[in-house]
Amino acid sequence: MFYYIVLAVGVVVSMIFCYQRRLGFSVKNLLFKSVSSLCYLLTAVFALIHNSSAYTYGSLIIMGGALGLVGDILLDLKGLYPSEEKVYLKGGFIFFLVGHIFYTLSLIYSVGMKWYWVLLSAVVSIIIGIATVLMANVMKVHYGAYRKIVAVYVAFLAMTTVIAVISAIQSGFQKGYLLMAIGSVLFLLSDAVLSNTFFGRGKDKPHHLFINHFLYYAGQYLIAASVMFVK
Repeated sequence: MFYYIVLAVGVVVSMIFCYQRRLGFSVKNLLFKSVSSLCYLLTAVFALIHNSSAYTYGSLIIMGGALGLVGDILLDLKGLYPSEEKVYLKGGFIFFLVGHIFYTLSLIYSVGMKWYWVLLSAVVSIIIGIATVLMANVMKVHYGAYRKIVAVYVAFLAMTTVIAVISAIQSGFQKGYLLMAIGSVLFLLSDAVLSNTFFGRGKDKPHHLFINHFLYYAGQYLIAASVMFVK
């Protein structure tokens, strides 16, 4: 029961935050964002309590979600304290990157993925990370001093997505893994929008901010909800 209550409350609060966030950074929005992120974390916690057989998978998802919560706060502090922008932005990158490692490990362990699929996913992801930076001019974004960390972060993000899609296929599109795959894709799309917002020009309009956070929270809640259905 608590799973559904937290999920419902979280979705409502997250939608309010997405609407408010389009107006820019503020302490009030940081509080809404913190509660929204706490709710997707609690969704995973209560899902694991209900589905204790997914102990390892759920525990790793919860750890990834907790790191994401800290990353969320750091990225908004970047907007509240521009003088410390570099510190907060790099901190956000690092926390989300490590969070994706936990997400990826949860899938590899849970489905018992063969080493060659993991290796193939890593190679594809590294190529995506490097290509993202090399195509900066084409995408009309300027990474500047963040080129290296962007390449590394995108590689880890892409690997989570690739591994999640492979897991869904290998499991015969079992509901939990399918939710994880869809959530990972939405997370990836969210960061694609975020990249343009942070590093592009004229792409930080209200609708860009709304789309970014809508995709992000949709992705995180689906990832958290997957814990309920993984067998």
